Formats: sequence, structure tokens, C-alpha cells
Amino acid sequence: MNIVIVGGGTVGSVICTQLARENHNITVVDRDEAALTEIANRCDVFGVVGNGAELSVLQKANADKADLLIAVSAMDEVNILCCAAARKLGTKHTVARVRNPEYSELMQFLQSEMNLSFTINPELAAANEIYRLLRFPSATKINMFCQDQIELAEFLINSDSPFCGITLNDLRRRLNIKFLVCGVLRHGNAYIPSGDFSIMAGDIICVTAPDKEITKLFKAMGIYKNPIKHVLIAGGGRTTYYLQALLQKGKIDSTIIEKDPDICRELAADYKCTVICDDGTHQDTLLEAGIQHADAFLALSDIDEENAIISMYAKTLDLDKVVTMISRISYVDVFKSAGLDSIVSPKSSTAADIVRYVRSMANTSNSSDIKALHKILDDRVEALEFLINSSIEGITDIPLKKLKPRAGVLIACIVRGEEVIIPSGDDVIAEGDTVIVVTTGDNTKSIKDIIS
Repeated sequence: MNIVIVGGGTVGSVICTQLARENHNITVVDRDEAALTEIANRCDVFGVVGNGAELSVLQKANADKADLLIAVSAMDEVNILCCAAARKLGTKHTVARVRNPEYSELMQFLQSEMNLSFTINPELAAANEIYRLLRFPSATKINMFCQDQIELAEFLINSDSPFCGITLNDLRRRLNIKFLVCGVLRHGNAYIPSGDFSIMAGDIICVTAPDKEITKLFKAMGIYKNPIKHVLIAGGGRTTYYLQALLQKGKIDSTIIEKDPDICRELAADYKCTVICDDGTHQDTLLEAGIQHADAFLALSDIDEENAIISMYAKTLDLDKVVTMISRISYVDVFKSAGLDSIVSPKSSTAADIVRYVRSMANTSNSSDIKALHKILDDRVEALEFLINSSIEGITDIPLKKLKPRAGVLIACIVRGEEVIIPSGDDVIAEGDTVIVVTTGDNTKSIKDIIS
């Protein structure tokens, strides 16, 4: 596809790198000539210096011939104007990053009136991810598929786990629970495990299971934690603002520490929560706010280093859940290696969501379209959601045990209407199903690509 990306910052750069690797024709627009040159040289893409909201700049970027324009500049208004102007010029589809909470209620109107194909709010996406982690405090990450019907949960195997050294086949026989281990991350290497794969201490495993079964699984494996009832939050920014609506809906009490008086007043006026106007990086403040009695601690300030430091302190208090927000994508691996296992990165999530949207667009001509793509296990494994629109020779109506999947490929789940199927060898893929496929490769474009 011909794609124009407006904004060469962190998010734009990550999107450009991923899409260039998938052989799209990309033009990047940015005012910063030096940053643009670096991206163009690294990704072998065309760069245009200028303001993406100006028609002359968009024309120079060939927006009139573009299949898609992605606007991820630092300003919401510029992103919206870019998309509106590009549609007038002839761009087929547009994506805008819109962050301001004041625009959230207008999104449906803007999408309709300005012909926006897709909008993404990084802080709202981060808030949703944090809320999922609070629902399942045992997990380090939760990915949702099939309109939230399917959950892929990642969690760490501790050294005291009774299941260390046990194969997955033995584990299933012992537990008598319907679940599937979709992937394992061990010492930085990702594996799609077979039944004779043995779990080891330090592994991060990704599992899928029906809602009723996943809690049983956590309890059986000795990693279940009680439901979160009260959280302490350091930082009252946009992510916290969006999160409060979810916490109130889930009947989870919260205390927020924020040093900006205006933000404190806004939070206290809009939500039923306790707001402390102070500096959440001070240990005395955290103790006075009752961190040692909280079920979970969330470090959601705008400063990554502060979030990391106070999260490390919170980890020493043996809380059920500690979540750390890290904005700079390059910092995520560093802080994970320091022991912070539940990290949320709005910029990383935004880039992943947009790439997922682009990939689904690129496959609309296939008989089995990619509806969604998630990067799991530190982005080393892809989990793809396929919609089976028609019967496919060699794939549909054949028992899975008779299929010959490629190495590093696993059919993790099948959704048939309201039924969620954790597949066995006797199950089949049928027309109308949604299928979740997990793979360590990045060249799966169609459901046909899963077989050798």
C-alpha cells in the first residue's frame, strides 16, 4: 500500500519501521529535517519536510494517491486537520491520534463528519490495559481478541511453583482444566511449545482459556491473587483520568496523589475518589497515603524515571499488583530487566494498534482476513485474529490433527458464534469461525500460510 505518515516522533518512527519491513511504500512528513533524514535513511522511505496540515505539503507527499494517511504528530488538531485535508485530496483511508479527553465525546462525530477511518487515544488505550491487569492481578499482560471474548494472559513462573520441570501434557492431565499455553519466553527467546515442552522457573508463559477456567488455572498453579478492591495511584494525568471511569464502573476504590492543584480539583470534581495534593515520589507521602495497605499501586506520572523508582519501592512492600507506565519505548526493556514485570507503554500500544489496523486493511482481498494483530511476549510473538469468510481447501472442515502446521505456528483458539473453543486435535475450522493463530514468524498474511 501507499502510506503517508505525518509525524516522525517516537510513534511515527516505530510505525514506519514496522510497515517498511512489510514492504509498503511509505512517505514520512515532519517539520524536523534532521529527524526526518534519520528515519528516511534507516527505513529507506521518502521524506517530506513541512507541516502535514498544509495542502501543498500533502500534495508533495502524494497524499492524493495514498491508500492511507496516518497522522501521529504531537498536536491533536493538526492530526485531525491532516486527515480531513488528505480525504479531500483523495486519500482512501485516514488514521488520527487524538489524545485530549475533551475530544473523546466528539470522536464518533469527527469520524463521521471528517471521514476518519480510525482514531486512537494512547492514554485511553493505556487505561484499558491497566484495568485489565487489575482484573487479573496474577497476569503481567492481558491481550483481548474477538471483541473481548478471548483473553491471552501472560504471567511469570516463580521458582517456588509446583509445576517447574513438568511438561505441558502432564500439566493438562494434572489440572483437568481447559487451557492452552500459546507461547513461552525464556531467557529472551520465544517458543511455541509442544506438549513435551517443560516449564521452568523464570519462564513467562502466555495462556488462553475461557473466562470460567482462567481463574481456576491461576489458583491451581499457585499464582492466584485476590481481586483488587483499592488502588493507590501516583500521577493524575490523562491516563489516570480515563482510568477513573473504569475503576468506578468496576467498583474499585482509588486514592490519587498529584502535585498539580488544578488537576486535583478536576479529578475530585469529576470522580468519587480520594485526591491528595502532594508529590507521589516521596516515600513519606506514599506511606501516609496508605501504600502498604493498598491492593495495587500504579505509577502513572509523566516522568518515566520517577515511575520506575517508586514502582521498585512498591515492589518491596509485597503488594498484589504494581503497574508502571513508561512512555519512552526504548526504556521498556531496561525497566523490565530491573524487575518491573507489569509495564504499560502508551506509545508502544498506539504503534501496535495502528500497525494492526494497517495489516487488516492490507488483507481485505483474502478469503481469511486478519482482523487483529497483537504482539505478545515482549513483541517476539505475533497473535493473529482471522475471520474465515468462506470454505478454504486444505484448512476448513479438516480435523486439526490432520493439518500440518509450519514450525513455530499454533492454532490457539476458535470462536464459533458465542462458543469459545480451546482446540484439540479433533476440532475443525469452519466457515464463519474466528481463529486465533500464534506464530514466532512475521510472514503470516493469510490463514493458508499456517500450513507447510
